[in-house]
Parts: sequence; C-alpha cells; structure tokens
Amino acid sequence: MQHLAFSPEFTAAVEAKQVAQQEAQRAAFVVDKARQEKQATVVRAQGEARSAELIGEAIKKSRSYVDLREFANAREIASILEKSKNKVFLDANVLGLNVTQTQQDKDERRK
Repeated sequence: MQHLAFSPEFTAAVEAKQVAQQEAQRAAFVVDKARQEKQATVVRAQGEARSAELIGEAIKKSRSYVDLREFANAREIASILEKSKNKVFLDANVLGLNVTQTQQDKDERRK
C-alpha cells in the first residue's frame, strides 16, 4: 500500500470548494427564509384587511360591536388599574362606558 499525499494547493482548493458550497447552502437558506417571511406577511395583511372589512360591515348593520369593544376596553383599563399600586378614581365616562348616555345621544354620535 502506498501513501498518497496531495499538494498543498490541491488540498486548499478542495477546502475552498467545500467552504463555497456551505456558503451557497447558507445563502439559499437565507433566501428561502426571506420568501417564507414575505409570504407570512402577505397572508397576515390579507387576514387583517378581511377582518377590517368584516368589522366595517358589522358596524354598518349594528353599533353593538362598537358598544361591545367599548365595554371590553373599559374592562382592560380597569384590570390594569386594579393591579396598580396607585389609587385612581374613575367614573363611567372616563372608562369610556358612557352608561348614563341616552339612546338619543348614542344615535346623534353615530351620525
């Protein structure tokens, strides 16, 4: 059996080729990841646009969705303030509930 040795130039060329292949694979991975992120962004934006359309249609039919969101926002504000060490006194208008508002006031606000 004989011992084969390659020249340093040949060995360096083989190593350079392997490094270049690894960098090409890495670049292909980065490009693929960017494409996937782009697609995810497009899908997310389409979903948000459709959601906005549906909310707009619901609001046109009935204001109850807005009233429900106002109530949910008031609950969230109250929850945040409840956890605070500061003492805060709020009335229904400050929380956005407007519970004393008459139906006529609500109808005028919608116009």
